[in-house]
Amino acid sequence: MKTALFIDGSYMYDAAKRLGWNIDHRKAIGVFARPEELYNAFYYAPVTDSNDERQQKFLDALVFMGYTVRSRETHGDPRFEAMIATDLLVTAPRWERAVLASGSGDLAHTLAALRAMGKEIHLLGVPELTDLELRNQCDRYIDLREMQAQLERTGGGRRVYPSLGEDSTATESRRLLENLEDELR
Repeated sequence: MKTALFIDGSYMYDAAKRLGWNIDHRKAIGVFARPEELYNAFYYAPVTDSNDERQQKFLDALVFMGYTVRSRETHGDPRFEAMIATDLLVTAPRWERAVLASGSGDLAHTLAALRAMGKEIHLLGVPELTDLELRNQCDRYIDLREMQAQLERTGGGRRVYPSLGEDSTATESRRLLENLEDELR
C-alpha cells in the first residue's frame, strides 16, 4: 500500500519533550512504510533563526534521511496547517495511506475529505497534545508512547567511533582507518 508521511516538526518536538525521549526520524520512515511502498515523507519545520547552524544541519540531515523538508521562518507559534492540508490534498492521488503526526484540529476537515475519497489515515501523536476532532477523523490513532521501542533515538543519533589513545597500536589504528574508509565508500 503506497504510504505518505506528513510530520509536523513543532508537534513532534513538543511530543518528544512530553515523552522524555527523542524520536529517530530515520527509523520513523522505515517503521511506517517499506522503501518500495513509500510515496514520500514530508517534514514541516519552523526556522526560528536562519543563521542557526545546528538547525540547518538538522534540516540537511532530514533531507539525507529521505524527507522532503518544508520550512519557513517563524516567530512565535509556528502554524503549518495550511501547508500540510495542501500537501495532503495535492498528493492524495499518489498514495493510499497517510501517516500524519500533528495535533491540530484545523486539519480535521481535510482528513474527513480524504477519508471520503477512500484514503486511509493514521494519526500519530500523544493524546494530551492531539485535538479530539482530529482523532475522530482518522482510521487509526497511534500513541507515540506505544512506539518508543521502535522510534526512540539512542546513542545521540550520531555515530560513535572509538578514540585512538596514546597506547593504541599501529594495527588498531590501521584497522580503525580501514573501517572508516569502508563506511565512506
